[in-house]
Amino acid sequence: MKNISESKILALKYRPRIFKDLIGQELIAETISNAIKIEKIPNAYLLTGIRGVGKTTTARLIAKALNCSKEVSKGSMCSQKDLCDHCREIENSNHIDVLEMDAASKTGIDDVRELIENAKYNPISAKYKIFIIDEVHMLSKQAFNGLLKTLEEPPEKLKFIMATTEARKIPVTILSRCQRFDLKRVSLDKIYEHIKKISEIEKIEIDKTEIERELEKIAAEKKMAKEKLRVSMQKDNSYNNFLNGLQRKKTMDVILSKLTIKEVLVDRNELDTPS
Repeated sequence: MKNISESKILALKYRPRIFKDLIGQELIAETISNAIKIEKIPNAYLLTGIRGVGKTTTARLIAKALNCSKEVSKGSMCSQKDLCDHCREIENSNHIDVLEMDAASKTGIDDVRELIENAKYNPISAKYKIFIIDEVHMLSKQAFNGLLKTLEEPPEKLKFIMATTEARKIPVTILSRCQRFDLKRVSLDKIYEHIKKISEIEKIEIDKTEIERELEKIAAEKKMAKEKLRVSMQKDNSYNNFLNGLQRKKTMDVILSKLTIKEVLVDRNELDTPS
């Protein structure tokens, strides 16, 4: 029987499991993890940035660090190969005290009221009850107003982690009550190194020069700037199957065609200027 991990799309298979695995966000990862170690924890985090830079992944890593069974304050945290029950359940999105809400589909005041009602109760098994709200900017005005009071005076054991691609759409009253982290775009060098690492594991031969040449060509044609880490692990199943061994040694033209079909749109000016 085929291993389940082998059938995952690469975006999930190689998703960071600890802070040091975050690509291109080393400063933010270090800042957040150090603050948790000395127990300087805000009531709410706000993670901003373009799609694909790791906001949701970072939110889950924060949740894991806050609720890890090991003594984080003493510098002890779970490793990739040794996860505690809390970290494992958060990673699998089935922890009873870590609730994820997609504000893109749950935008109304009724959805927020349900969240607030849940906030009244202490965590069942973990240290903190954590609400992760993705695309928070899509909440309605009434929903933001309903959330404000809880953000102002949250229960001691409650933490919010919010993620957004458009922070400007969030009311100032909400922004002022969050500790904000702006996740930057990932540089081409880091993208290449990540592709190289994955290709070694998956036994694929790649060439940096040809990848960069293709990126420059696309930039000249499209005149857009939408670089993102997710290019290194294209989500469609055809690319995943390709890297999983159906055809191990193809030309770079074939590899690049898989890499650039949707999201590798990089402004030429950004190729020479690190983000």
